[in-house]
Amino acid sequence: TRTAFKVGIFVISIAIVIGVTLGTIAGYFGGKIDEIIMRLVDVVFAIPFLVLAMAIVVSFGRGLNIIMLAIASIAWRSYPRVIRSTILSVREQDFVQAAKTMGVSDFRIMVRHIIPNSIYPVMVIAFMEAGSVVLVAAFMSFLGLGAPKGYADWGQMVALARNYIVGPIDDPLKYWYTIIIPGGAIVLFVLAWSLIGDALRDAFDPKIRRK
Repeated sequence: TRTAFKVGIFVISIAIVIGVTLGTIAGYFGGKIDEIIMRLVDVVFAIPFLVLAMAIVVSFGRGLNIIMLAIASIAWRSYPRVIRSTILSVREQDFVQAAKTMGVSDFRIMVRHIIPNSIYPVMVIAFMEAGSVVLVAAFMSFLGLGAPKGYADWGQMVALARNYIVGPIDDPLKYWYTIIIPGGAIVLFVLAWSLIGDALRDAFDPKIRRK
């Protein structure tokens, strides 16, 4: 579980920093800068997530740290679009125009006014994707691209137990726990993050809150 938290929190933190930074710059300045950043996002979206992550890991070497960096270098692609769409409306608000009139720098406006009023949809998606990130990392460990043997990792536990999926002929379910326990832990971990994301969406959505 500590490994799963390490992977999820590290990857999502890096992804949020990259995605929010690019999305904020694109949404705030617009024009050619917006066009270049959005086309970059489209290029990253065009390549399958898992294939690109595996290619990076194979290129730079195996290991849990490489997996985290590989996933983080791709996982940011969802956030620029989300925060950009919110910023396009926030930047036209009166408080932003007032700050510009007072001579406040663009950097200060983005940090103090734009991002705090646009970050909530990104946080909801981040919590919901934290479980998916761990699932991808577990899958890559299952393929032998992740943590070294003996490291406490759910994906590797399932991989090491694959020869025991079917037990002896007289008792084929004899070693059921070697697969069910780590596999069930992964399912519960992913489900928990998804439920947290749903709860945040309900809390931040004014339409649902009014009901």
